[in-house]
Order: sequence, then structure tokens, then C-alpha cells
Amino acid sequence: MCAYKSTATFEERGIRPPPRESATVGESDLTFIHLHDGDDVGLLQYVRSGGIAFPHIMIPDALQLRGVAQPTISSAETAVDRSSDDQLEQDGAGIMLQSRETDEPDSALTTLISHAFWLWNAKQNVTELINRAQTRSLLAAESWLPAPMAQMIFGQVPGTASAAKADAMEAEETEGHRKMLAKTDGPISCVAWHPHRSLLAIAHRATDCVFLYDLASDTWCSNVLQNAYMQGITSMAWQPNCGYALAVGCTTGVCMWNIMPASVAPGTADAHKAPSLGAGQFSAWMSLLSFPPLAGTHNYPSQLPVGSAVSFHRSAASVSVLAFSNSGQWLVAGHQTHGHLTVWDVALGTATPLKRSGSTSRSATLQIGISPNDRYLVSTHANGQLRLWETENWSSQVWSDFNASVTGFTWSPDSRSVYFAIADCADIYALALYKAPPSLDAEVTLVTTFEAHAAAVSEDGDDLERVRVGGSIKALALDPQGQRLVVSFDDSSASGDISLLAVYLVNSDALFRAGGDASALMPLGYVRGPNWGKQPKLEEASSESALRAEKSSKKKRVRVGTPTPSWFGFSPNFESGALLTVAWANGKISFVPMLFASRFSRTQ
Repeated sequence: MCAYKSTATFEERGIRPPPRESATVGESDLTFIHLHDGDDVGLLQYVRSGGIAFPHIMIPDALQLRGVAQPTISSAETAVDRSSDDQLEQDGAGIMLQSRETDEPDSALTTLISHAFWLWNAKQNVTELINRAQTRSLLAAESWLPAPMAQMIFGQVPGTASAAKADAMEAEETEGHRKMLAKTDGPISCVAWHPHRSLLAIAHRATDCVFLYDLASDTWCSNVLQNAYMQGITSMAWQPNCGYALAVGCTTGVCMWNIMPASVAPGTADAHKAPSLGAGQFSAWMSLLSFPPLAGTHNYPSQLPVGSAVSFHRSAASVSVLAFSNSGQWLVAGHQTHGHLTVWDVALGTATPLKRSGSTSRSATLQIGISPNDRYLVSTHANGQLRLWETENWSSQVWSDFNASVTGFTWSPDSRSVYFAIADCADIYALALYKAPPSLDAEVTLVTTFEAHAAAVSEDGDDLERVRVGGSIKALALDPQGQRLVVSFDDSSASGDISLLAVYLVNSDALFRAGGDASALMPLGYVRGPNWGKQPKLEEASSESALRAEKSSKKKRVRVGTPTPSWFGFSPNFESGALLTVAWANGKISFVPMLFASRFSRTQ
């Protein structure tokens, strides 16, 4: 493994974090602008100097959608055609149907239903007695027979060695599922930018619905995407070169939405572009993509009654991550319960499994990334594997000698390198490809390390305003032009300010220079999100003891009122530079424009 030494750290370059009461509005001339609440003069100066300011949008924790059917509970009334003389009585045991007169036509049917309930209860009691006897027999058999043979003869019952093994396997599946799920908080599950428009799809965690927001017009689309099959949303991806087609990965598989904008007045729309969704109504229909049957696959019903509240459990079709090819011809899906990938041909409507990384949730797919030239694919798994695929013959090479799983990665625009980070580690690595596709000749390189440190947020270096920055790297994102790399932190010790995002200048060409004398990453600055709310100010202290109490109180409130990022990424279309989009744990989404002054060429 090669290693490139960064020219200087954030601390050595004197880059200070912004105050906790401020928010980052953008970057101009390689400098980030941080403004306090109510600083209208500073905002006006920023805009007059050529800066672009975007409003924050807010997603609440709880929503009550109009027109959404509430869950219904079926009762005996749906199965029995009752006359007006019958009455329905409910008690703690359930619902019972009683008839006032025994000579009515429904009396025979009522008697039949009562007998059926009695037989069902008797069967439950007999089954319990049989299970107890089977358990005693299996416990005795396992004392002199191997557990697999005893299980084959008597079956699996609770309280035995075979059942303990099954419980251990189930616990293993649960642990793999826990590692698979991202450590995100707040009302936003995931966010997806449209590849050709300033349209943002936002998944709401509590209601499993998708909202559409148009940044260009600062309007919300009046329609909401919601379906009974769409439960437990984990990822979303817009299909390139296909108008408005959105794939939503969830527990049941992939919900493929096709959106048709409302008709526009003649002469008002661009003949070369699809009409904008805007704030008007649009039509949308959803189809559930089918995957090849694997072991453990559950067959979901093809139709659901209107207003039904069916809860789907995880299966081999449950999706953890999605990614479209840049041509829009094929869709790759990773799964929650196994490490196989599924390549779905959009035009032919066929799905092909790629079985490489294991069949249990310990190898569940965490992230998928397709190179900009569509020639390579990278997948990371819960078992710590990082796998590089070539898309011509779908052969692959795996790196699994890491101490932990890969937390995040991002492709460079030239498709020659992949920046990634590892859990519980502050290092940033790069997977450099030295030969043309479909060659898998690549090498892992240690690019830089973010060194955690305590820094003053003001130039005077007041100890009361010091913040500890850094920790293990949680996620990272690279802008489409390959000039800005943003990383977030996951401080397990809870001592650092993880509400900050660190930004690097990027020079990917340095990875392929002999000698490694130039740094691929150069510290630039920090990004802080909108504050959760004003914090109460401490009263002025007059005595030394009060001053010490004030210092202690302030230090304990390092992370109070500061939002933490739950998702961040770049808009694929922003002509002036790069537009960073951050979804914060308090439900706010902020847009931070980074205006490029010139191509990064400094090597100091």
C-alpha cells in the first residue's frame, strides 16, 4: 500500500471551525462564509460580491397526509352477512356474533362459526401439548445423538441445541442488518438529485412517502409518492435520460415510479426538454420490479386492497442501496439479507443476480457506486469487503484486509480513482486504477489522515470558544467536477463536534505521479449547518467561582443545539461550481454553493 503525505493538516494551516451559533452560506474565493442569525448586512455583502444564497427547507418529524387511508382492522362483520336483528358485541376476548332468536336463518351459520372457533382453540391446546412432548423427546435424544440427526428426527423446537443454533443464526442476521443500516437520525431517510434538473426527491422516514422539491422555482410539488408496497425506504435513484423515472429501494424490492407532468400551454415549454413538474398536479404510476427467486424469497401479493395496512418483512428481495448506470440502461440493486447484487435491464425488463459476496446478512450490501464512464462498479459489504467490478464481463476483485467495513466511497470524474474511508478510522484512502477498462489492476493508497484537534473558533483564541474537531470518518462525497471532497465524522467518544463537515481541495492527478511529491487532498475549510435554535445565554459572572462554573457549563454544551448531518451529496448540475446539499438530523436541508475561482493547482 502506497502512502501520500498531506502538505499540512487543518490545524497546521490555521483553519478554524465556525462558531456554533453561525451557519455556512457558501464558499467564495476559496473562503467559506459563515453568518450568524439575523446578520442581514453580512448576507447582503456576500450576495453583492457574487455569492449565491439558497433558502433552507424543512421536513417535519410527523406528518398527517390528506387523502391517505388509515389502517383498518377486519372483523367478523366482513365475513358474515348479518341481518338487522343481529347485534355485534365486543369484549376483552374479541368479537362475538349473537343472535336474538334461534329460529332465524342465520342461526345455523352462527353455530358453525362457533364450532369452528372451538375447534381452532382445541387445536392450539393440542399443538402446545405436542410441542412439550417433542421438546422432552428431543432433549433426551440430543444427550446421545448428534444435534443435526436429532433435529432431523424430531424437528426444531425451543429449548434445544438445534433451536439455540437457529437463534444464533438469527442473531447473526440481525447483527448484519444492523451494520447494513446507516446510522442516520431525523425524519429524512434519503435524498436523490435528478440527473438533469434541479429536482430533489426526499424520502420521509415516518410515513414512507417521497416528496419532490424544485430548487430552481423554490416550490414543492403538490403530489406525494406513496404506495402500500413502499415500506422501509433505504435508497432512491433517478433514471438518467428518461424524463421523470424514480426507483425507490425498500423492504419489498424496487418500486419504479413513472411521473408524467401536467400538460403545459403551447409555446411555453422548451421543445428539447421535458416540462417541469412545478407546483401543479402530475400523474404517476408505480410498478414493483421482480427479482430472480433466491433461497428465502417471499412472494408478495400482486395486488393489495385499497386502504389496506399490510406490513412486509425483510426477504431476499429487500433492497439496501440502488444505483443507475449513467446511460440509464441498467439498474444495480444491493440487498439487506445477502451480499448478491442484482442487475436489472431496464429495456428488456430482466434481472440477473451476481452471486459473489455471501448469502447471509453479514455480507449485506452497504453502498454501490458506478463509475462515470459506466465501465466499473464498486460495492461495499457488511463483512468488510470492498469489491471492484468491471461491467463488460462482470468479473470482480475484492479487498478484504481492512480492520472494519468501508463506511463510504465516491468516484472521481475521470473514473480512475475511488476515495473511501473505513469505520473507526480517520484515514482517507484511494483505490487507483492504473490500466484501461476492463482491467482490474488497482492499488489502495493512503491519501491523508484527519488529525483530531481542539481549535478556537475565534481569532483571539479564547479558551471558552474552543471546539474539538475530528473523529472517525463516517461518510464522504466528491463534487461532479472533482474539485471538492467533503467528509463527515462519527465520534464514538462523544467528545468532538460532529456537526461540522470538513472540505478538501482535490488534485486526483497526484495519485498517478511518480514519487508522490504532490498532495491529492489539501485542507480548505469547514461547513456548519443551521442551528436548531437559540441557546440561552449565561449571565455574566462576577466571581472567580462563577467564572469557572460558566466555563464548565459552556464546555458541556458543545453539541447542544448543533445539527448533525444525516445525508449529504452534490447536485449533478451546477454551472458555477459545486452545490453541496446536506440533510440535517433536525429535518432541515441546506444548500451550500461552492464557487470555484480556478482549477486547483497548488501543491504546497
